[in-house]
Amino acid sequence: MLKKLFKSQLSFNKLIFESNLFLNNKGSVSGIIYTLYSDKYNFIEVGFAENNNILEQKIKSKNFILLDKKNGKKNDLFLLRKTLKILKVELLHNKYYKNTQVTLRHLKTLAWPIGNSLYKKRIIRKKISYALG
Repeated sequence: MLKKLFKSQLSFNKLIFESNLFLNNKGSVSGIIYTLYSDKYNFIEVGFAENNNILEQKIKSKNFILLDKKNGKKNDLFLLRKTLKILKVELLHNKYYKNTQVTLRHLKTLAWPIGNSLYKKRIIRKKISYALG
């Protein structure tokens, strides 16, 4: 147990160290961090766009639904992906995450913009199933 805790602390310290190395002009680019959802494949895409026009083109070309967006930096996306990797959330095709309750909970905890649409539906369904069960 102690060994596992120590190993996770080392991973977290490594993340902080790597993130400090990443802090350069490239990582400090301001723009929009966003979350897209594919109903067809049940995938979530987290990403960064430099402006609204680029984000709109991505949404149109991929046929995804925009869950939420907010102003942020490219470094935010880098840190999110590193953190999700440490939390053992699998990245599919180098850009998508499976839409699961665990993934949504991690994104919400990490203050990533996910909106309330998917997360709220799961909570409501859970409450109804407990009430009926």
